[in-house]
Amino acid sequence: MRTKNPPFLKRVKDSIINFDEYKTFLEEKTWVAIKYVLKIVFIFTIILAMALTYKLVEGVHKIMLEFQNQYPNFSFKDNVLVVEGDNKKIVNGDSAGYFGIILDSEKENVNEVEEFEDYQFIIAVLKDKIVVKNVDDSQTIMTYEDISQNYDLSSVSKDSILQYLNGNSMIRLYVALTLTSFIYFYIAYLIQILLDILLLSVIGYIVSKIVNIKLKYKSIFNLSVYSLTLSILLYLLYMVINLFTGFTIKYFQIAYNAISYIYIITAMMTIKSDLMKQQVEVGKIVEEQKKVREEKNKEQEEKKSDKEEQKEEKKKEKGKKENKKEKPENGTPEGNEA
Repeated sequence: MRTKNPPFLKRVKDSIINFDEYKTFLEEKTWVAIKYVLKIVFIFTIILAMALTYKLVEGVHKIMLEFQNQYPNFSFKDNVLVVEGDNKKIVNGDSAGYFGIILDSEKENVNEVEEFEDYQFIIAVLKDKIVVKNVDDSQTIMTYEDISQNYDLSSVSKDSILQYLNGNSMIRLYVALTLTSFIYFYIAYLIQILLDILLLSVIGYIVSKIVNIKLKYKSIFNLSVYSLTLSILLYLLYMVINLFTGFTIKYFQIAYNAISYIYIITAMMTIKSDLMKQQVEVGKIVEEQKKVREEKNKEQEEKKSDKEEQKEEKKKEKGKKENKKEKPENGTPEGNEA
């Protein structure tokens, strides 16, 4: 027996493998389906944000080793970056293009650095400023002149940066990045999934007309929400795999949509099949009730007929009795006269 408010994980399971539950989903209130969407997008984005942070930590550790072994010594003089040696530009980052760091003592504008757009999160140390690009493409710019008002740049060097990267301040940076990524992803993917639900509900409405099922739009909206569950989970799996391996599927978006279309069509056909079975059962019940009524009417007619026959018999018996009484009375005077 289905509980009134089944747990979230049971809803996820039923929406993927149990099409019989869809007829109960369409009877739910809309806010229940919306709450389900908010929960599944929350789980989606928190896993994605944590995976991105883990990838960033891994990338930073790798870059730190390369920075320690490959980057030249540098210093700041009159709020300008000075790099020792002939190589004035070094670019390093992970192969997936998520995190990178640029050291360029000759460029003053990030637009002049070609590699700046190759990474989603990047730190560019330029001639007179530091530019940080976040995953949402927003930029934080800090000039050495502004930094020098609060910190002594003359003490900043390759060794001091390595000490900073190995300190507790990086933990705060990772936490801030996780929260920022979560908020950005949550808003972006919630809007995307809501648009997918609206599109799917329109398709569901058209299908309901084709298969001749009378459903309110609220019910079709609920079906659309649960029909997207498997697509969302597969999308999350694909994003995580892509993040760590760079593996891509060319037509994944088509598959994402196709799976949700198959689910809502299958759900509606299941609902129609159940309705047809119910109609057959109702028809059988009506036929049985009709037979019962006919039998009752027949019994009532037979009882009525029996009663009428009994009345006739009583009348006949009564007539016979009256005839018997009349005969003795008429015969006595005739005998006396004789």
